[in-house]
Parts: sequence; C-alpha cells; structure tokens
Amino acid sequence: MQEQKLQVKNQKWEIRKLSEVCDVVKSGVLPFEGKKEYIDTNSVQNFSIVKYQIITYKKRPSRANMEVKANDVIVAKMQNTVKVYLATSEDEKKRIFSTGFFVLRPKRGLIEPKYLFLYCSSDFFQNLKDELARGSTQKAINDEKLKKYFEIPLPPLEVQKRIVAKIEELFEKIDKAIELRKKAIEETEEIFQSTLEEIFSNAEKKWGVKKMEDICYINPNKSELKNLSNDLEVSFIPMNAVDEITGSIVSQKIKLLGEVKKGYTYFKEGDVLFAKITPCMENGKSAIAKNLVNGIGFGSTEFHVLRPGKEVLAEWIHFYIRQPWFREEAKNHFTGTAGQQRVPQEFLARAEIPLPPLSEQKRIVDYLDNLREKVNKLKKLQEEQLKELEELKKSILEKAFADELM
Repeated sequence: MQEQKLQVKNQKWEIRKLSEVCDVVKSGVLPFEGKKEYIDTNSVQNFSIVKYQIITYKKRPSRANMEVKANDVIVAKMQNTVKVYLATSEDEKKRIFSTGFFVLRPKRGLIEPKYLFLYCSSDFFQNLKDELARGSTQKAINDEKLKKYFEIPLPPLEVQKRIVAKIEELFEKIDKAIELRKKAIEETEEIFQSTLEEIFSNAEKKWGVKKMEDICYINPNKSELKNLSNDLEVSFIPMNAVDEITGSIVSQKIKLLGEVKKGYTYFKEGDVLFAKITPCMENGKSAIAKNLVNGIGFGSTEFHVLRPGKEVLAEWIHFYIRQPWFREEAKNHFTGTAGQQRVPQEFLARAEIPLPPLSEQKRIVDYLDNLREKVNKLKKLQEEQLKELEELKKSILEKAFADELM
C-alpha cells in the first residue's frame, strides 16, 4: 500500500479499510419517468449546502445514476478537488448523475455518518486521493483503488460522536470569525467605493459632465499601424492577463505585429481597456495599458478601447468606469444572446463623465492611488487572516483523527 502523506499517529484505534465501514454505491439503471430532483455536484463544496434542480429525462443521461439516501457522503474523485457533502433526510431519492463523484453509504453500527464526512474532508483522505489519482487529462481515482487503499481510524461509536461534537463546536467558532473577516473585507472595499462615488458626484456638480466620445477615441483604427513592419515586436494581452481585483495587467506575451494585427483588438500605451462581454465586464476586468513592447498592444476581441484625449487622464477614466454602478448600468445595455451578451460601443460613446481641469484630475488621481494602496494592504492582511482561519480547520481535523483533540 502506498504511504499517506499524513500518518495517523494514534495507536489506540484500529485502522479499517474504508470499504469495510461503508458501501460504495454503484451506478444503476433506474427509472426516469417524470421529473426527478438531483444534486447539482457543480455546487458541492466542503462544509456547504448544495442546491437542487428539477430535470426530466427519458433516457439515462450518463453512465452515472445513483440514488441518494440520508447520511450518504458524496465525495469528488478528482485529484486536488476537496468537494464533500453529507446528505440529509431532505436529499432522499435525489440523484447523482456525475461520474466524478463517489457516493459512500456508512454501515450502521460501525461508523457515524458525520465522522465519515469529516474524515473525507481532511487531508488524511485528500492527500492519499491525490497520490492515487490517474488519468491523462483529469486525474481521478476509481472504485477499486478506493476500496483497496483507503483506510480510516475507527474508534468506538461513542468516541466518534464526541469527536464530531468537538469538531463542530470549534468549527462554529471559526465560522463566526470567518464571517467577521469577510464582512471586514467588504467594508474595507466599501470605504474606497464610497470615496469614489463622493468624489465623482462632487466633480459633476462643480464642473459638469461630458460624453465619453467627446473626450476620448473609442476603439481606434488599426490604420495607424499601416507603415509599421510585420516583424515589429508588440505586446499581446489576453483577457485572463487582466486582474479583475486590482484592475491591472498582470502578464503579457511578446508577438510579432504580423501575427496579431488581424483578428485582435489594437491599443497603445496609455489606452484604457474595458471588457465588453459577460461575465468579464461585471467582474471588473479593465486596465490601463502600460509597459507595452514598442508602445503597442493587441489583445482579446472582447475589449473595448478608450484612448484619452487632451482633456482627460487615463487614470481618471479608469477610476470612473471601475465603479460598480457604472458596470451595472453597462449591463443594463447588453446586447446579444444569453451567455454571449456584450456592452455595445454606443453605450461607452454616450456615457457621461465628470471633467475637472487636468490639474484637478491629477490631484484627485494621486489621492485615489494612495487610498487604493492603503485599502489593498488592509484587504491583503484581512485575506491572510481569512486563509489562516481556513487552515485552522484543517489542523483541527488532523488532530481529531490522530486523537490529539480531546
């Protein structure tokens, strides 16, 4: 048997094969007449509640068709995927139609369902799963490996119940702390967003507004490049190179002009990029093009490009379009079919933006840059604390199954 990365140190409890304490539910040919409720395994997360959907099938939709009972433990087969769910009485008769999950049914009198669920959520189980996973594209373990190699420390049932109660007590405290951290992160971001809203509102009252098309060029023409060599090196920025949190370009590739000048969006140093397709636009994918090779860039066709004129700074435009209300308004003007909806150029052209003098824009941008830096540092600290709390859960599980928690 392969060695686990985490060894259970406790010597008092017997170690049993997982297949000895629970049944691995097999897929079967079950009737499909009428509507059937199923567990949406895409939404299964560790320690979370899944959502349900209603589907109608006349034929079996896949090789997987497992009927769920209360206290079944649903576990992802895939490597590095910590997806575990403990079924409740409300889940009776619902189905699993995914070949990417095991359904484990605890044997009564041998193992507590919650004990099995928590063990499957721990690194003892997950690390061995990672080691045994096989496959060319998506690595996973199969039923035979699960039955042959997976083991679990098995104290008496009363001890299992006490361990579960202790874990739940500690997790409840951690979850409360996690909620407080998440709320603090949201409030920290709200500080910045409310400042933005106030600044632009005051600017509008004092200096009025102008249409975006009157102060910048929208989606400039590639004809500007007609005299340049196809061998000229330029930057290439795919959509995933734009960080939606920071609003910056985090990576770029170098390509020849001849390779990208057809079929991609053109921009140059100092232009503002704005994702036009859902969900990238709603998520905040926008950035100022900086440090481009030879000052020229190409990227996804799903970018709109805003090139500032002489009256406006790129940073002023960028701060303005990153406001949540602006993105919500852009969403209200979507065109296209579901899943392929986009912000039309016309929306950006007619969007109004406050326009103070350049000197005032510069002063405000410097202030916002400084505030943004402070907010990001605070959010980073809060996110690190959040990660530490999540890691604490793992530590508790490790101690629990090594009999070091009680």
